[in-house]
Amino acid sequence: MVRQSRLLTTAKVINYKLALLLRFLMNTKESWFSARNVEIYIAIIFELIFIGLYIQSILINDITRSLWPLICIFITSIPFIFEWKQKVTLPFGLKMMVPFALFLHVAGGIMRWYWEVPFFDKFAHVVSSIALGFILFTMYLYLDYLEFVKKRPFFKKKIRIFRTQEADVLAGIAVILMIFGLAWEFAEYAIDLVYITTYNFGLVDSFTDFFGNIIGMLIVIYSVHRSIETIPPGEHLDYLLLEHSVDGRPGKPDILPLPESREFL
Repeated sequence: MVRQSRLLTTAKVINYKLALLLRFLMNTKESWFSARNVEIYIAIIFELIFIGLYIQSILINDITRSLWPLICIFITSIPFIFEWKQKVTLPFGLKMMVPFALFLHVAGGIMRWYWEVPFFDKFAHVVSSIALGFILFTMYLYLDYLEFVKKRPFFKKKIRIFRTQEADVLAGIAVILMIFGLAWEFAEYAIDLVYITTYNFGLVDSFTDFFGNIIGMLIVIYSVHRSIETIPPGEHLDYLLLEHSVDGRPGKPDILPLPESREFL
């Protein structure tokens, strides 16, 4: 009876979150297969998968992990709510990679893929590094958006890691990803000590995890570099927050075209 009540409450919360996502879809004037709508479809699919993972965790009596699918449902909706509130469009890929990374880590525990699927953990580290890198890049875009559109400059001018020149952005993303990667390994070790689990298999496992983080970091740095190259002369990073029209800029396409130059850094 208690289990049925929990499932019913969860279903109501999930229905509300899905309604928020569908609102974006129904109100848009774009093609049903535009990049923006593809992200919405994929996010909805992941929301449904999280529902399934929650049910699976209850069925196998994995109460400890049953909370995480519900948290993932909420986190997946945050970028869409942020866009709606701030009247911006986040960079393409962010709203797909975040739920993908969450899915890998949550499903890895509930479905036991961490221990049964070879190299699953390494792949999860690559995807998570990419997702976190996109989040950090969006943070830099928003810092410029606050300064040049909202006229509320952040303290980024005083701290080098928050400056928004390309070199500072790339270095900041790399440094923060490295710090998070190290923190994650220590967290795995701590979880194993507290809950008597086996997320960390020793020094070799930590090194290979960190190597996966580096691969994801390189992918993010390359993607960010190519995106910054699309900014017209005289514009700032906030240009990449598509569709905001506070300063009268024209609308821009779903996916920004890559420049003809193929030089990297």
